[in-house]
Amino acid sequence: MTKLFKYQKEGVKQIEKFGGRVLLADEMGLGKTIQALYYHKRNKGGTTVVICPSSVKYNWAREASIHIGEHAEILEGRTPPKREVFRKNNFIILNYEIVGGWLEYLKKLKPNLLILDECHYVKNRKAKRTKYVKQLAKICPHILALSGTPLTNRPAELWTVLNILKPNIFKSFMPYAMKYCDAKRNAWGWEFKGHKNLAELHDLLTFSCMVRRLKKDVLHDLPEKSRYVIPVEISDRSEYDEAEDDLISWLSKYSKQKANSAQRAERLVKMGYLKRLAGELKIESVIDWIEKFLFETDEKLLVFGIHKKVLDALKSKYPNSVSIDGTTKSKDRQINVDRFQNDSKTRLFFGNIQAAGVGLTLTAASTVLFAELGWTPSEHSQAEDRIHRIGQTNVATCYYMVAVDTIEEKLSGIIQNKQNILNATLDGGEIEGDLNIFDQLQREILSDGK
Repeated sequence: MTKLFKYQKEGVKQIEKFGGRVLLADEMGLGKTIQALYYHKRNKGGTTVVICPSSVKYNWAREASIHIGEHAEILEGRTPPKREVFRKNNFIILNYEIVGGWLEYLKKLKPNLLILDECHYVKNRKAKRTKYVKQLAKICPHILALSGTPLTNRPAELWTVLNILKPNIFKSFMPYAMKYCDAKRNAWGWEFKGHKNLAELHDLLTFSCMVRRLKKDVLHDLPEKSRYVIPVEISDRSEYDEAEDDLISWLSKYSKQKANSAQRAERLVKMGYLKRLAGELKIESVIDWIEKFLFETDEKLLVFGIHKKVLDALKSKYPNSVSIDGTTKSKDRQINVDRFQNDSKTRLFFGNIQAAGVGLTLTAASTVLFAELGWTPSEHSQAEDRIHRIGQTNVATCYYMVAVDTIEEKLSGIIQNKQNILNATLDGGEIEGDLNIFDQLQREILSDGK
């Protein structure tokens, strides 16, 4: 099992102190998931159900496997199959959109622990998903609601989660709304857009159910650099599978012949196309992650990619960002760097790994997201160092978004194996040579196609 940091151990103890019904509101990047997993492990007995956004289902499964060595069942589709699909004491993951169809099935399992990741998904008291989640929560003795931004918006949006966690304290909405939401009545009815007595509400949350730490408060516990892999699904599986089948067919034909430099070059082009397609088909997931980052933090973010279509899509989504790629003029490079470093309103920097991954100082950010993977470990290590400099007080947090069941996942595994790095991290170091990576990648693609 993964070793917890001191503040994470204290978080798990606090969850136990609150009786396993907690709003876990640590700032983004401090490990809410691993704390929830450890509580699940310590709170033995029964089934654990994780409800989360669809984009992070695979991440939850991966984290469970890495940190506590446990297999997870990922539910797909809006209705359960007729046959039994679960073992006893299992770890089950599904997304908010399909809870209604699986509700009766899940209730029969009598879950012992319910984890609501990104719990703001149930902020709307009248939404169907909220009603389904509340029905399941009523039979769960332990509930963890995870959110990095518990009070960013209106206090009214927090009531549903508080009612789920502590119905004895937060019994009904109107008294809560009158006290904390500055409820007003107009010609069309009641309005709950305001706020008041927030200090009192914060104290009540801290006393009754909330665990919250900020990154600045636990810097002494954190390593200088942390790396995380985020597995995501691609948007069009059929398009990718068709391209992969074509590649497998081509490789099967030509790999039987004696290898030469021309064939190697053509193989690289064809595998590069598949890699580019994987990058393009996860643009939506990348944007979702960036949106979450911008919403949950006030920090700046450095985003690296490879292909022009991917970077252009991201830049067009965020016109107030700056970027450097192979087309950026020399005189504009430093202008863009200075703007990112000095303008508080410019929170996003998009860079091509080759063009912006070396020689730039971008220490206004302490977080980097790799929207696509390069071919070698050194590319990533050099790009990470744009935000990581000797003497910095901030820690560097590096995220790698990897498309599940694609060439990216295979490449990620090969790079990791080359460096003998555990826990799916990426780092620089010596490798046997680029072509060796391509050859191994070909073997893995062919083995999957047999």
